[in-house]
Amino acid sequence: NIEKVDGALELVSQLEGVTFNWKKNGKEAAGVIAQEVEKVIPEVVLTDKSSQQIKSVAYSSLVGLLVEAIKDLKTEVDEIKVQ
Repeated sequence: NIEKVDGALELVSQLEGVTFNWKKNGKEAAGVIAQEVEKVIPEVVLTDKSSQQIKSVAYSSLVGLLVEAIKDLKTEVDEIKVQ
């Protein structure tokens, strides 16, 4: 049941990269906010089964989307070069 991600660039454009500090230890980190990602690509967001409030992002699941978005950008760049 494999399907290519269509509109990957548009999906990635809706995400926002952020920096933040973890509440548990104050360490700085970078990434995306799970609640925001869930609005765009819910299948890559994991919800803690015990609390149902703690969410996390399965970053490895974003890789395919990012690959397709880069390919979409390359196609656009190639078209611009031809012009």
